[in-house]
Amino acid sequence: MNLSNYPLIKILFPYILGVFLAYFDVFPPKMYFLYFFLTILFLLFSMFLLPIKRYKWQWLKSLLIVFSFIFAGVFTTNFRLSPRLTAEQQREMTENVDWVVRIVDFPVERNKSMKTKVEVLQTTAGRKMRGNVLLYFQKNAESQSLRYGDVLAVHTNMAEIEPPKNPDAFDNQKYMRRKGIFYTGYVSGQCWQYVEHRVPNKLKAFSKDMQQRMTDIFSKSGLTGREYDIICAILLGDDDTMEPELKSAYAAAGVSHILCVSGMHVGIIFMILNFLLKPLDLFRTTRVVKALLLLSSIWLYANITGLSPSVTRSATMFTFVTVGSLLQRNTNIFHSLLASLFILLVANPLLLFEVGFQLSYLAVFGIVLFQPMIVDLYHCKTKIGNYFWELLSVSVSAQLSTFPISIYYFGQFPNYFILSNLSVIALSFVVMITGVVLLAVSWIPIITGWVSFLLTWEIRVMNAIISFIENLPYSVTQNIDYSAVQVFFLYATILFAFLAIRHHRKWMGWFSYACFTLFSGCFMVRKLEIIHQEEINVYAIRNVRALDFCSQQVAVMFSDSIQNTENQFFQYSVKNHAKKQHAERTFISIDTLSYVGTDLCKQGDFIQFKNQTLYLLKRKETLFPMAKPMQIDVLVLQNNPVQKPEEVVKALNFQRVVADETVSPFYRERWRSWCCENGVEFQ
Repeated sequence: MNLSNYPLIKILFPYILGVFLAYFDVFPPKMYFLYFFLTILFLLFSMFLLPIKRYKWQWLKSLLIVFSFIFAGVFTTNFRLSPRLTAEQQREMTENVDWVVRIVDFPVERNKSMKTKVEVLQTTAGRKMRGNVLLYFQKNAESQSLRYGDVLAVHTNMAEIEPPKNPDAFDNQKYMRRKGIFYTGYVSGQCWQYVEHRVPNKLKAFSKDMQQRMTDIFSKSGLTGREYDIICAILLGDDDTMEPELKSAYAAAGVSHILCVSGMHVGIIFMILNFLLKPLDLFRTTRVVKALLLLSSIWLYANITGLSPSVTRSATMFTFVTVGSLLQRNTNIFHSLLASLFILLVANPLLLFEVGFQLSYLAVFGIVLFQPMIVDLYHCKTKIGNYFWELLSVSVSAQLSTFPISIYYFGQFPNYFILSNLSVIALSFVVMITGVVLLAVSWIPIITGWVSFLLTWEIRVMNAIISFIENLPYSVTQNIDYSAVQVFFLYATILFAFLAIRHHRKWMGWFSYACFTLFSGCFMVRKLEIIHQEEINVYAIRNVRALDFCSQQVAVMFSDSIQNTENQFFQYSVKNHAKKQHAERTFISIDTLSYVGTDLCKQGDFIQFKNQTLYLLKRKETLFPMAKPMQIDVLVLQNNPVQKPEEVVKALNFQRVVADETVSPFYRERWRSWCCENGVEFQ
């Protein structure tokens, strides 16, 4: 592959670099108009040098173009990440309580609330506002009737979405920033009133209505339970009703991607439509009609399934292929991939940080690069053998290009992915076609019954295969942990190994070996860090008391609610950090009066860990004054301690106070003010 044949790379890589620089705050975020000016300025200078053909000026022209696209990436990213509110409006967002809002996304039903994204239009006093907010409506009959496009008057306190309070926890603030949401609020009971219905995006509303109609067809045709959940997820991208256990089973088998509408699904729809519209290839005019029908159908399907990054990528690629075919030009798949990637990132540079987007493009790039080389390793003499070998080569190529980043995000690897991909992906292809047929013949009751029966058994067989693979010994390797730097070294290892084999370059093989050595060396460095780590963590979990002490890969957690690793609080707030500790963990009730372990001792409310002394101050506890206050290192506040700081300090001498999430804002503020006045650190 000659990179000079792909000029898009020369502007795509600088643009991506600019996106990264802006996302990680290397450039000041609120100066995006300066970056826009610099982008235009560098482009104009490069255009000025364009007529100059002398070689000595070529490097300067290339450098100007590189810098212009770096600043373009910085500008588009900062523009996306910056709230569309003035400083005065941002202050008003946290002080005002009465708003006029419009629902701009479809409400999602949760256990105790209805979650939806709204656009703030104005205050009820009439002051214009613009900004997206995540609202939670108390669940009742009225809130369950909320629709996309409803304009409401609501009474709620808006608050900025907070960063994570626990180490290595999911950063919801950064995640919501990528979606343009900076504030959240809770609307209780009847603190809202319907004003009118005004749909902001009619295509989006039409697509959701089409999705609902199709799910109703599946339901009325007799599909129920897991079969109904699977076909809605595979064909329509609607997995709201799917059981978590079923999702976990597909993930353990390494085929969870078939539950999300992806490029494969768009490709199948494209193939079916292309076959049905084959007669339109006879004349040029009808070829134009065919292209229009294909493109409109593909993009309608993409809208119905929710326009996920992988679907958008695939639909964009098929657009290039269709237009190229209409113009009778050969379309290079690699160039189409780069073009679609550039277009999508210009439209929304923050897609670069979506896991689905990364996995989608890496999988396709892997198939384009590695699959031809893998399939040439063996030639089967039968057509069926060739089919399965090609399917296996595609699966291995996609897995080879995605497993480094997949393990980084999810910490597990499906060991039998080849077995599951060979069986389940082929069967999912049949399931999709049968599902499309069911939608097409749904108006004929007799045929619908037979097709529904066939589809039910296809899905049951697929689920049985998944269940069998999940229950095989060592089906999943779990709790794998490595850093983003190691992801880079692992991809460099794979890339240099590929180039060494393809181009027979021994030096590239040595580069691959060196990168893998660096990848492995990071494990050794991390192991040394773990051996010498000493940590005390007071976890911030609502209505839960939890303290964790870790030393040399041995951890003890004191808690009133968490007693094992399967606990929901542990899974949500502690699991990610626990995985990085690589520690054997013991769970002890926090109300235990006495505990003695290696380097750790608890007596009553005193805890001694190494050379650190902690005291747990709870609600009804009273400390009496002492002639010489007892010296401790950390005072931990729990369950709203009533005793005032002025009285506590007469019994205990400390330089640091930590309040967990069982302490209400009133008591937290009381202690925060006292600590600020007396020079004591407060967390």
